[in-house]
Order: sequence, then C-alpha cells, then structure tokens
Amino acid sequence: MPRTETTNRTAPRRRTRTQRLTDRALALDPGLVKTDGALRTLVAVPAGMAVGYAIATEFGLPAILGVMIGAMPAFITCLVIVDPSTGRTAARTGAVLVPFVVALAGSIALQPFRLLELVLIVVLLFLQFAAASWGAWAADAAIVGFAGYLCGLLLPLPETSVIPLGLVVAGSLAVTIVVRLLFRPDPHRALLRTRRGFVARGSDVLEASAAVLAAGTVGAAADDPRARRRALRRLGRARDRYHEIALTVDGMLAASGVDADTAAEELHRLVFDTHFAIDELGRGAGALVEHGAPSDVRHAALRAFTVVLRHGGSHGQDAAHTLLARYGITASAADEGSRTTAIVRRMAAEFADLRSAGLRWRELRDELPRRGAGVPFATPVILAGGRPAGAVPVLADAVAEGPWRRWHLTASLRTAVHAAIAVAIVEPLALLLDGSRFYWGVIGVMIVLAGTNTTHERIRKGLHRGVGTVVGGAVGIVLVHLLGTTHPWVTIVLVCVLLAVGTYGFGGVYSVWAACLVVVLCQVYAFSGTFTDSLIPMRLAENLLGAAVAVLVSAVVFPIATRAVIRRAVRRQLVAVRTFVLALVGVEADTEADADDTSEAGRASRPTDETVTDLRARSRAVDAATYQLDAVLRPMVRFPTGGPARADARTRASLQAAATFAREAAGRLGAAPQDPPAALRGAAESLASSIAQLADAIVAGPRSATSAAVWVRVGDQLDEAVAAASGRGDERAIETAAHALGRIDEALALLADRHHATVVGAMSVGPGIIAV
Repeated sequence: MPRTETTNRTAPRRRTRTQRLTDRALALDPGLVKTDGALRTLVAVPAGMAVGYAIATEFGLPAILGVMIGAMPAFITCLVIVDPSTGRTAARTGAVLVPFVVALAGSIALQPFRLLELVLIVVLLFLQFAAASWGAWAADAAIVGFAGYLCGLLLPLPETSVIPLGLVVAGSLAVTIVVRLLFRPDPHRALLRTRRGFVARGSDVLEASAAVLAAGTVGAAADDPRARRRALRRLGRARDRYHEIALTVDGMLAASGVDADTAAEELHRLVFDTHFAIDELGRGAGALVEHGAPSDVRHAALRAFTVVLRHGGSHGQDAAHTLLARYGITASAADEGSRTTAIVRRMAAEFADLRSAGLRWRELRDELPRRGAGVPFATPVILAGGRPAGAVPVLADAVAEGPWRRWHLTASLRTAVHAAIAVAIVEPLALLLDGSRFYWGVIGVMIVLAGTNTTHERIRKGLHRGVGTVVGGAVGIVLVHLLGTTHPWVTIVLVCVLLAVGTYGFGGVYSVWAACLVVVLCQVYAFSGTFTDSLIPMRLAENLLGAAVAVLVSAVVFPIATRAVIRRAVRRQLVAVRTFVLALVGVEADTEADADDTSEAGRASRPTDETVTDLRARSRAVDAATYQLDAVLRPMVRFPTGGPARADARTRASLQAAATFAREAAGRLGAAPQDPPAALRGAAESLASSIAQLADAIVAGPRSATSAAVWVRVGDQLDEAVAAASGRGDERAIETAAHALGRIDEALALLADRHHATVVGAMSVGPGIIAV
C-alpha cells in the first residue's frame, strides 16, 4: 500500500485503544441500547434475588425458592419493558404485579387438576401472542402472567405460600423500579452515543473503500483479481451495515425522548446527508475498480481517502482538493466526458459535503437540549428490538390482503392460533418423552414463534436455539462438575453475568442468549438436586420437538406462501418508489390510497401547496422498504451458484438500484424543484402509472387473470423537460430530477420485462440525461 502522508500540516488523529474499542461497541450497539439493557439486568436480577431471599427467610420458605421467584419478575420486566419515559417504565413495571401473582396463585391452586393445568397453558400462550396487538400494557400483562403461571406449575408449593410469594414478587418489582430509576435513560447522551456509532460505521466504509483502491494499485497484488474481489465484497458488506445503522439511527431519533424542535429535523437531515456522502464515496471507489480505472487514478482517490481517514471528515475539502489536483495530472483527465472523470468529480463533491456535515455535527452537539418529551418529526423507519423492522409489515400486508382476509385475521392473531394448536399437539408428545418436564416442548413452541413471521425465520431461530443449547449444555455440565453446590456465591455471580450477556445477545445473535440460558439452568437444576448429564440432551430434544411442530403448524394452518410474501414486499417497495417519483416533481401521493389499492395511477396524487416536499423522508421510506425486502428474500441456505434464488437476486438488484437513484436525487436536491416543467411532471406521472400497474401485476401473481402491465418509457418526455429548463435558474435541479427519473425508469423497466409486462418505447440517451 502506498504511503499515507497528506499535503496538509494538521496532525493526524490518534485514537487510544480504549477509544477504538468504544467506537466498535457503539457501532455494534447504536446508542448502547442492548448494553443498557444488559446492565439493568445485571443490577436488577441480584437485587431481586436478595429481596426474595430476605422475604423467604422471614416467612420460613426455602431460600432457593425466594431467590428464584425474586429473580424472575426482575429479569422479565427488564427484558420486556422498554420505554423512553421513566414514569411509564415505572408504572408498567409496577402494573405487572397483579397478573404475575394471580397467575402464580392460580397455577398453585390447579396442581391437583392436571388436565385443566395443561389446557390453561394453551389459553395463556394464545393470549400472550394475541395481546401483541392490544397495546403495550396488555402485552406486558400477558407475557408476565405466562411466566408466573410457569413458575407455579414447576414448583410444588402449598397454597399457604401464595401470600409470602406475592410479597417476594412485590419486593422484586419494587427494587427493579428503583434500579430503573437510577439507570433511567439519558436521551441527550444516547444521541451522542448514537452519533458516534454512526460515524464509526462510516469509517468502516471509508476504510473498505481505501482497501478496494489499494488492491491492485501497487506491488504483486496488481494482477490478483481475487484480492480485488475480496476487497469489493468487504466494501459491499460495510455499505450494507452502514445502510442498516443509518436506518436504525433514523428510527431512534424519532423515539429518543429529546424535544429538539428544529434540531430534530436537522439531525434527520444530517444523518441522511452523511450516509449519502459516505455511501456515494464507497460506491465511487468500487466503480473505479470495477470499471478498470488506471492505477494513477485509483492512487489519487486513495490519497483523498487517506486524508479523511487520518484527519477526520472535517478535512473533506482538503481531500477533494487532493483528489482533483492529482487527477488533473493523469492522462484520464483529458477526456472531460468520460465515466472516470464523472466519478472523480462526484467523489470530490461528496468529500466537500462530508466536510460540511462534519462541521455541522460538531455545532449541533452543543445545541441539543438536555431533556424533553419527544421529537417533532415522523420517520418511515419502524424499529423492532432496536433494529429496523424486517418482515413484520410485509407479513401484515399478506395477512390483511391474502385469502384469510374475510376472517379479519391479523398477524398477531394468526401467530396466536399457531401457538395454541402447536402447544395442544406438543403437550401429549412431551409428556410421553419426559412427563416431569413437558414444559420444555411448550417453551420450544413459544420461542420459535416469538418475534418471527415467516417459515424461514422460524426455522433459522429453531436452529439457533439448537446450537445454543448444545454449546450451553457442554459449558453448563462442565461448570456443574467443577463448582457443584459448594460455591453458591460464585454461582450467583455467574448466573447474573450470564443473564446480562444473554440479554445483550437476545436482540442480535439468538444462539448466544440460548447458550447463556442453558448454562444458567444447569446451575439451577444442580441446586434443586435434579441435575443429571442426560438432562440437557432431553431438553434439546423437547425444545426441537416444539420448534418442529410450531413450524409445521404455521405452514399448514392459515398458510401464506413465501412467494406471496415476497410479491407483497416487492409491491411495498414499488409503492415507496412511486411516492418518491411523484414527490420529485412536487406531487404528494395519497398514502392512504396507496396502502389500500395501487391499481389506478393517477388517483393518488395531488399538488402540495403548503410546503416543499422533503425528498429525504421519501427516499428513507424507499430504503426502509428495501430493508424489508431483504429480510423476506433471505434464503435458508445460500447456494454458490444462486440456486432458486437467482430470480429474486435480479429482482432485488433492480429495486436496490432504484433505491440508490432515489437516494442520490434526494441527497443532491433535498427538496423538489419549484414549478417544474410540464414535461417533467408528465414524465413523473407516467412513470408513477407504470409503477402502479407493475405493482398490481406482481402482487396478483403470474397465474392471475389480470391483464399484463404496460410499462411506458419516459425518455422522450425527460429530454423535452431538460430542453425546457434551459436558461432557468433551477436548470441544474431540473436536470438532476430528470436524470433520477430516467435511471429509475431504466432499472424498473428491466424488472417489468422480467415480469412479462409490455415495455413500450426506448430510454433516451440524450446529453441532458447522461451528463448530469
């Protein structure tokens, strides 16, 4: 790799090892959401254990019983109840006392009635999943109630123990509330952490871009295509991760709890602009390599990246000057109209924009208010478990519009029905395997269905559960033989740490959570005197039995074909692109009409008279739809040759290209041009009509009797619009909008052709489109 000294005299940034580790942690966990959850668990669970121990000792109950019951509500509420408002968090935590104690008392009272106990498990699990659509309070009560019922079911207790156990639960929840008040969220600090993690992910993209440019620039690697392919794959992964964290940050800003007034909108714009600039720089670096730019050109770009990496984004203007100066002395610079020249100039502009964004980030850091109730802007990004929602909205569409719509079925109700039927099947089978621990099969059903939406997701989660159980079982058995029951304090510390680590992995790598939980259970069974080496294999068998039955039931009862879900994900993105296309010429799409029906192109548009349309928000909606499509298209097994997913990959490529062009237009324009030429408006409306027809045809399926869609190319209208804009003050903006519409038309026309639509007309290659 060439030397990395720069032409400016500013001392390079030097980060300590601690700073680098902190940046990496913030990149993996934006805002430290998962870390805060793990710390809450680490403090609340031992506090609940201590309270349970004290109350159990006072009332003459076994100490181990008080510890276990005291830990359960503390752990469940820390895991389930997440709210930016400290007051609501405390209220929701205190409110679950009633359902937990009632369920615990009910299960103790029903111990002589075995059949009724088993039937009630089915009912409670149904309510747990159905309550997801009834609001946060109902969901809290259902989840905690089911946990309390299992506690009473597993522990042979006399009815006289209900009152002291109720006091244990009350004490545990009380100390949990105190802990959560002490560890209450700090929105201002969380925003600063989120910003730092976002910047760290951006640095990953810049470093991967530099590696791509360095591969093949000097030395023996110049003739190594494999090194270039590896570097390009690394760059692609870095851009994907950066794209995900940009969506995550955008969603977190809307739920941060900071009343930032205009600062919230500024944050939103800064996130978009920074993401756009860095992603475009990564895309430009990849394009230079893929299109075979000469070595001296790649070396000039590499030096520009080095300036930013060593001195920060605020030196983006220096990087731009370095790039243009070094490129100007290359032979490639003589061709003003070449693709290489266009890429270099675009990269120089993005380096300059990166400097502006970096300076504004620093200014805004001191302007953010320290407290508040909420931010005054909405975002199309929906978060689920601290990450952008994947298949959830798509499956909701499939349920609402599919063959079961007459049943008024919702996604949560469908999952609840699956849970009830699967548990009714699993219970007798689990009783035959191991009557004393049949609940492992029930838990296998619950775990696989919780937080999953498609058959593929459920199978993947079941496999993660199996892997985590095997790893955790191996570690847990070794620890039991090493520690035994002679070191209770060591065991308590181990249990609390493992629960905290598992909480961190719960929203990311599920197998980590499963492994930590199994190690904890090994310690619990050891102290209860029921541990054997065959325990974990039996647990694995019953968990996988429950998972397998849950997957089979979800595939048979109220089935929704994977192809149908994919078609609706494609339609969601096409609707988002259509909305952006109309917004690009100042026309606001009727989102309610879009959600209900997309069969008529012109019905959902009206001019926006109040304010100029914010293209960044429209582009972000397209990005969110792309993320949802990726979640649906994720295969069970990736074949090296593509396998049956080749067609899906081509569909994704077309839609991802359209999303990229939309982001590019939004980043360069910010808002729609005022009073666009009639030809540009006509081209946008014609393109929106073609997109609407294509969306209808795709969601109807290839065997539908619906007439095939017609895709009308808009190249001639765009040429006319560019010509009409000549001499106007906003000529450049009109050209940029026309360029974006032309690129979107080109990308989606390929998709329309693959879906057997009739493509009419040809894309123009006039100078007004290409030269932008």
